[in-house]
Amino acid sequence: MLSNQSVTLLHAALRENLPNTIIPTSDPNDPPHTIGTLLQEANRQQSAGHFKDAGLLIAEARRLAQGHTQVLAEIDLFCALSLLEQDKRDEGVEALAAMLIRYKALFNTPKGRDLYELLQVQRAFSLVALERKEEAFPLLKEAVVFQLDSEVRSDVHCHLGRCYFELSRYAAAREQFERASALGVTEEWRAAFHYCYGYTLYELKEFQCAKREFILCLQSGPSGPEESLRYAMLAATSRKLGEHFEARSYDKKATALKR
Repeated sequence: MLSNQSVTLLHAALRENLPNTIIPTSDPNDPPHTIGTLLQEANRQQSAGHFKDAGLLIAEARRLAQGHTQVLAEIDLFCALSLLEQDKRDEGVEALAAMLIRYKALFNTPKGRDLYELLQVQRAFSLVALERKEEAFPLLKEAVVFQLDSEVRSDVHCHLGRCYFELSRYAAAREQFERASALGVTEEWRAAFHYCYGYTLYELKEFQCAKREFILCLQSGPSGPEESLRYAMLAATSRKLGEHFEARSYDKKATALKR
């Protein structure tokens, strides 16, 4: 199974940057400037666990934003992301979905396109984290053509590869994992990535390449699948390659780790 680090990575970055996107001038008397300042303070209050104080700041931001559709949409996105950060994932996903209806007209304009793409990627990652992969799958396929930075794009390919893998569409999964690898896989993802990619190659009977991925998985730190699973797959792959002495050695390590 792949890590869900990308969920946290994306919404934390978005929440920190959103207040800056709605400050078009440096004039402290300009309403968008004030709204941005209020959201920055709300972010700090939420980080400190002062959710009631943060709620009052957000309510004031909404009051000032009346009549400014895009600013209201960005405030709603900020609030949805805060729910995800508080581990209220179901509520956060519902809030994101509601935005698609509420701001449909905005999202159909060039001005609202960037916000729409950020919203859909966040929905996709959050749905994967909730094990609602059938719902996430079409969103991830859509996100492949979005204008994203390389780190988030890599995570999109990783998640999409995982979905294809669980559908037993191994050739499609390999293609997505290869694209993620070309972009670079974040450190938090590496162990899980190498395991799932290796498993995909194993199913495609590319045993030498699969073994390499399982070895990289072992070398990539404690995050990701249990160590016993890594050794078990190394044993299975070694047997396919006729490396029976190595296979027995890996089997012993896998068995010892299960005790």
